[in-house]
Amino acid sequence: MSDKGKFTLRSTTPLPAGAPAATRVGDRIFTSGIVSDRTGGIESESHRVFQLIAEMAHANGFSLSDVVRTRIWHTSPDGNDAETLLKSVHGVVFPHPGPTLSIIQIDCLPGDAAVSVELEVMVGSGASSTRFGADIESSSSAAVLVDEELWLAGQRGDPVGSRDSQVVQAVEQASAMLREVGMGAGDIVSTRHFMRHDTQFEADPPEWLDFKKDSIPTSAGIAVNGAGDPDHHFVFELEAVKNAGGNRTNLRTGRTFEVEHNYCRAVRVDEGEVVYVAGTTSIIPGETVQHPYEVGPQVADTLEIVRWAIEKLGLKWDDLVHTRTYVVGGLEKLAEAIESLEEVLDTESVACSAIGVPVLGRPEVVVEIEARAVKARH
Repeated sequence: MSDKGKFTLRSTTPLPAGAPAATRVGDRIFTSGIVSDRTGGIESESHRVFQLIAEMAHANGFSLSDVVRTRIWHTSPDGNDAETLLKSVHGVVFPHPGPTLSIIQIDCLPGDAAVSVELEVMVGSGASSTRFGADIESSSSAAVLVDEELWLAGQRGDPVGSRDSQVVQAVEQASAMLREVGMGAGDIVSTRHFMRHDTQFEADPPEWLDFKKDSIPTSAGIAVNGAGDPDHHFVFELEAVKNAGGNRTNLRTGRTFEVEHNYCRAVRVDEGEVVYVAGTTSIIPGETVQHPYEVGPQVADTLEIVRWAIEKLGLKWDDLVHTRTYVVGGLEKLAEAIESLEEVLDTESVACSAIGVPVLGRPEVVVEIEARAVKARH
């Protein structure tokens, strides 16, 4: 294991909230949402973004084969064509078999960019990782296992089925992959699911709730513009740690919503170095929304809850390495959220992604933030 201090990686690309291109602690690297420094639409911007990523990897001593997760956000209204294009670009850049891959269509990105890319990297893992379900076209994997940790790509059901049947199929796929790598549902530590905003569920399908009940992982449920083919309704990702089932701390805030939906605010396995923080809003116990409809104050309130969770599980606020902020209201509100992040965070050492989405769980909620902290030497 490399030195456990916290380092930042730079790039020529403009980044939200003045953030670094990436933050590194030990062998873990989390990038910001990297966008092109040139405009030109989805095709040219996607090529440029991955060129910048390759340059960053070369300059900072890690290989693209060390990448365990790629997440691509795009704003193209032609979701299926855009996904085909982005898969092909990803396939050219990464050695086969590559990282897990999720491609999500959203409302807007900082600077009105067409594409933003996030990576998670385990430095030195390229030769030792085990990759499952390789896809040649996109040079991606359905899952990547490094030591005891698993990253699962976005799972989707058959688009010809109903929304509930798509959830059931995606859960079945995830369960099958966990079994294949020797894990169970109790080992899941973090989940996020993306739902097409015009087909949100009035209630979570019972199969989805049952899938989470053995682990009570973190969760983020985000309404987006598209989740693949026009008829795809739902896609979800997860992270898991072997033998986490009996050796974890699941932190809750006291909200009834967390209990009813089988998730928690933050997870730490044993005395491990990582704290996973769920998609968090300004809602407090009693299901009260602080500062309804106000972006800036909700950013500040939400980060206070994130900070509480990280410190409650034994890490320091300085251990925060990545935030992903979802914002409702278009480019103007996205810019307002980024300004608020700059005011609250030490953005020079925290990788940041900012994503504009059409709606969140309740109309008065306009900000949701996921976070990750990794214990560093201070």
